[in-house]
Amino acid sequence: MSTKKQMMRCSNPLCHTSGSEIKLQACARCKLTRYCSKECQRIHWNAHKPGCQMTVEHAEALENPLNPNHLVPLPDGITLKELDTRLEKWITWHNPTLMGATIHALTLPTDINRARTHILNVTVRPRPLSEHGGNVSKYFKIITAEPLEVATAMTYSEPWPGSLVWLQTMREEQEAGGRGTVAAIGVICKPLGVQIVPFGSLKRLSSLQVLPNWKEIMINDTTNGKKFTRFGY
Repeated sequence: MSTKKQMMRCSNPLCHTSGSEIKLQACARCKLTRYCSKECQRIHWNAHKPGCQMTVEHAEALENPLNPNHLVPLPDGITLKELDTRLEKWITWHNPTLMGATIHALTLPTDINRARTHILNVTVRPRPLSEHGGNVSKYFKIITAEPLEVATAMTYSEPWPGSLVWLQTMREEQEAGGRGTVAAIGVICKPLGVQIVPFGSLKRLSSLQVLPNWKEIMINDTTNGKKFTRFGY
């Protein structure tokens, strides 16, 4: 059984069955959230619906030929949809590094409650073929990275508020199930909207020593396409 399947779990917090135990099926609308059964999907629908709708609307906007963002020049002549796909692949590849940076940037080992009040706000730019060479891990370069108060981000235009409400719902579900809390990073790559990336099941972090050079580590590792082993090493 692959590690990826072992990490996947039914999105119904009352179930949370591992993908190593049963084949999980993706939601037919958003194609992202997975469930072990139709019953679990039905039970979780009210909580899943807002995030599902945002994902569907985002996909439709990328395909809409009248979207003015299609006029923005992109590297290598790629489309908005291709940019979005590249960003998702890059985030997936660097997920452990981004999670490590978030833990240290928000000083969660000192106060894990900051996962509720802050997120890590990161701006990236797409790199041309001459820089990434077709390597997913080098598709983007981080330009800025700073902690951001959730209260401030809630005053921004959509999709910020809606995404943060969805994040809070996810956090409450995990905490209620005793599976730790959820921290997040907000990745901005214009002209795309912010992409909120959650990192769940966070608990017992107090043994970690906060690394003040987290930003340097994150930028260097993602720029060089470094495979994650341990954050800061």
